[in-house]
Amino acid sequence: MSDPDPSPAPAGQRDRIRRPAPPAPVPAARAPRPAQPAPDLSRPPTGGRTAVAEVAAGEAGGDGRASDAEVMRSTGSMAVATLISRITGFLRNTLIGITLGPAVASAFNVANTLPNLITEIVLGAVLTSLVVPVLVRAEREDPDRGEAFIRRLLTVALTLLGVVTVAAVAAAPVLTRVNLDADGEVNVVMSTAFAFLLLPQIIFYGVFALLMAVLNTKGVFKPGAWAPVANNVVAIATLLLYWALPGRLDPDRAVPVTDPQVLLLGLGTTLGVVVQAVILVPPLLRAGVNLRPLWGIDARIRQFAGMGVAIVAYVAISQSGYIVTTRIASLADAAAPTIYQQSWLLLQVPYGIIGVTLLTAIMPRLSRNASEGDDAAVVRDLAVGSKLTMLALIPVVVFFTVFGRQIANALFAYGRFPAEVADILGWTLSFSSFTLIPYALVLLHLRVFYAREEAWTPTFIIFGITVVKVLLSLLAPLVAAKPQLTVVLLGAANGFGFVAGAVIGVVLLHRTLGPLRGGEVLRTCLWAAGASAVGAPVAFVVEHLLGGPLGGFGSAGYVLRTAVAGVVFLGVTGVVLMRAPLPEVRTIAAALGRMPGLSRLAPAAEEAPEEVTEAVAAGAAGDAAALGADGVLASPLLPPMPTEAARPPRFVPGEMIRGGRFRLISAEGARPGMRFWRAMDNSGAGRREVGLVFVDAGRLPHPGITSAAAAQAMISAARGLGELAGPGLAEVTEVIPGRTEFIVVAEWIPGAALAAVASDRLNPEAAALAAAGLFDAVARAGEAGAALGLDGAERLRVSVDGTLTLAFPAPGVDADPAADRAAAARVLEGLLDDCAAPTRAIRAAAAEAGEADPATTADRLREAAWAGSADGLSVEPEEARTTGTGRALAPARGTSRRRLWGIGGVAVGLVLVAALVATAVFAVLNRSEEAPLTPDSVRRGPGAVEDAVAQTATITSVAEWQPPNDDPLAGPDNPEAAPLAADGDPATAWSSSVYAAQFDPSPAGFKPGIGLLLEFKGPVRPGGVEILGSPGATVQILAIDSPDPVDVATLPLLGEAVLGEGRTAIPVRGAPASAHLLVWVSALPMPDAARINEITVTRK
Repeated sequence: MSDPDPSPAPAGQRDRIRRPAPPAPVPAARAPRPAQPAPDLSRPPTGGRTAVAEVAAGEAGGDGRASDAEVMRSTGSMAVATLISRITGFLRNTLIGITLGPAVASAFNVANTLPNLITEIVLGAVLTSLVVPVLVRAEREDPDRGEAFIRRLLTVALTLLGVVTVAAVAAAPVLTRVNLDADGEVNVVMSTAFAFLLLPQIIFYGVFALLMAVLNTKGVFKPGAWAPVANNVVAIATLLLYWALPGRLDPDRAVPVTDPQVLLLGLGTTLGVVVQAVILVPPLLRAGVNLRPLWGIDARIRQFAGMGVAIVAYVAISQSGYIVTTRIASLADAAAPTIYQQSWLLLQVPYGIIGVTLLTAIMPRLSRNASEGDDAAVVRDLAVGSKLTMLALIPVVVFFTVFGRQIANALFAYGRFPAEVADILGWTLSFSSFTLIPYALVLLHLRVFYAREEAWTPTFIIFGITVVKVLLSLLAPLVAAKPQLTVVLLGAANGFGFVAGAVIGVVLLHRTLGPLRGGEVLRTCLWAAGASAVGAPVAFVVEHLLGGPLGGFGSAGYVLRTAVAGVVFLGVTGVVLMRAPLPEVRTIAAALGRMPGLSRLAPAAEEAPEEVTEAVAAGAAGDAAALGADGVLASPLLPPMPTEAARPPRFVPGEMIRGGRFRLISAEGARPGMRFWRAMDNSGAGRREVGLVFVDAGRLPHPGITSAAAAQAMISAARGLGELAGPGLAEVTEVIPGRTEFIVVAEWIPGAALAAVASDRLNPEAAALAAAGLFDAVARAGEAGAALGLDGAERLRVSVDGTLTLAFPAPGVDADPAADRAAAARVLEGLLDDCAAPTRAIRAAAAEAGEADPATTADRLREAAWAGSADGLSVEPEEARTTGTGRALAPARGTSRRRLWGIGGVAVGLVLVAALVATAVFAVLNRSEEAPLTPDSVRRGPGAVEDAVAQTATITSVAEWQPPNDDPLAGPDNPEAAPLAADGDPATAWSSSVYAAQFDPSPAGFKPGIGLLLEFKGPVRPGGVEILGSPGATVQILAIDSPDPVDVATLPLLGEAVLGEGRTAIPVRGAPASAHLLVWVSALPMPDAARINEITVTRK
């Protein structure tokens, strides 16, 4: 803004130009972005894994961009490979249960998950979120196309992975005992034996992730997509070979690592991971990647220390929740860990095929809009992504909920996987299927938070998820109808944890972005739920009708029944949805048409757009880095972190550039391929203002040469201008090179932009004197055989001493002295057009400036100006605008740390209450005795919780117990007095009858013993029993599931002791969680009766 004097300026008077500073720090105005429509998913996404090829294709042949046909062919191959990988992976996981049986499969799966967990926390999450984006940027910008970065990365990562692998193998017994309780139902010794053979996978998983990321940045995708298929094939072959060989692993036997069957399963599974990694080496060599070691850590990686801590904390918190869940499952039942994992993997199938397909076009744009601070676009993308997620996954959730038992029997009830265990898996699937909805929403939210560089917000969210999950998981064994059904409630606990995470994310995003268009999302949810509510009963009736004729065919009958029910459900639900006034329905139909096998049913997709951003490339490579990990990942996959070193700078005031060296202050102009910024240089002893020119050679004309060659030529020319500093030309202090992008650093010219000065009424003599300095700079450059690259007024500023100066020098490859002379002449002409009545001498000099020697023109302008007694323009310098963090970088507004914890606490509390209410409602409405929750199990819940908190278990009843005996004389001893053994009064006691002969368990004996059956409020895992009774009596502690009479010889012995004077402590080892415990008197203190005054049971 200027404030010109309305009266004519007399000769010699200085025009005073003042641009008032803003009253408060504000971001520089940005050009409005064109409105972006909702993503059209009927065409291939502008990005994804295959799109990176266009960025990383190299410079051969023009810009080296991949053709549309090549991109489309790669897209098709990736889609087929992904589908086959998921199918073979699912087949592999199914075969684990079928061939090994649930108990052995639990020992195997727990050990086989350890490499994934360790790789994830050591490398996986940091690689995906931080390193891969920097790798993409290094390949694009570094003069060596990222070769040194890749070599350093591989050297350091492989060294770290090697050390961690050796340490993990050495610590295998400790790692298995962290995940499994030694007194639990899963065979810890067997799991440890497997772990010794499976933990070497760590280094190969890491190698696969690293090499795949490098190949993706080079535009090579097929090997990485097909490598997991090879891994699955090797694992499947291993399982089939185990099935064909004689003998089976006993789930209760302590097997050594040298057992042939353990060796086959362990080494065969690890071989699959080795093959998966080795497959990538030949294409890596063909791509010209230098694999020689190079020590050191790239400076860009060092910037991530704080963010890396946040990501490692995120993974560690999530894995702690997973470990707690696994331990609780293993304590409840030997099959529970396998059931939990298989249920979660089943849920991942529809999300991986449907959810990822639908959100492929949303995710990159959502990240870009969030990083640029375009809140309206972020809200739009969130709403679109949420609606697509709800519309696609709610029907899946409903179908899994209604038909969970049928699905499990159809897929798993074969071989050594019993039907009753498949029923429990089905219950788990039904109870946890709702997890898909909040899980997908959490992944959407994480995209936004990471794009805004709020690294600790996702960690806070995962903390809330884990708190809910752990608390409900601890409650599960206390309210489960049977210990075997605890795993069903563990699956539901995981789902409620993600509900808490989704609630926290929505609240924080609402505080940041404002209204999130929740009404639109709710409308879509109602349509999806309503359509599913119509389809589910129809499908259920069809399945029930088929159950009669197909009931005798076992699992094969379930396959046909479930398949027909699924087709009916999809058909009815689809018909209802097609009548919905929702554009998302058409979008989903088109997206599903892109899947292999369905493409013929959808309209032909348009060709892939030619421009692909490197942000999409980073996202694709980052997503690909996690593909090699089979099994259960404890953490939701993190998106790439768009940190300053990993992404192009966001050109907003307050943005930190080059690792914090420069802080952008204000935008001063732009040309195609160039941006001009005023910035603060924070390096060195003192801070100083500088002018920055951001150059992208790929967007500038460079006929006949590549972008990289053009960038190098421009860098050399800009450095040459550093020797020509003087009047009319700002000093070039540094050029920060890159492969195709670079930054020119110049001294800051205090004063005002030419456009601001030219907008005022100028004194003609002062204007001529100002332009003389610019012609001096053109003359110096011409004499040195160089060019300034004058191409517009945006580069020019008027200094405080009135000299027109090239403030943002960066010559293009087509710059030449003649063009500089012509451009300076045009600038002079423009200045004079704003003057009142320039003198004849000034007009004459200006008229000949385009052809005359620039030094001569400068002299003529000065002579003409001084003849009019002018002493130049006087421009007051613009005040430095100390702009703080721009709006795009601002964290969630008004969310202090205390309020953040308050939001999380309220969300966690509400979800816990909702989970308890849902538990009670289900128990009241349930009519099935086989359900995981019954009215009795829920009613005993409060007491069980109180009992669980206490160290001493509450004994609710004591009854005399004895095994079946046909001799009527061997009847009960003293059943009425049995409750006195646990009435809290040591003065009262239960006693046996007096016998003439000692108890004898042999067939010839009169009676093997007599017992007291203890019942608790809920499942209890005893750690010890203390008995006050008659000295000399021998007492055994036996595990028992129910009060029904059984052969006492079949009951597991947990502890034994001969009672002494006072209280006798009997240690209990290997006790399962049960609501019953048997105190068995196996020997009398002859000739007296056995007496028990008081029994106390302590928890483990």
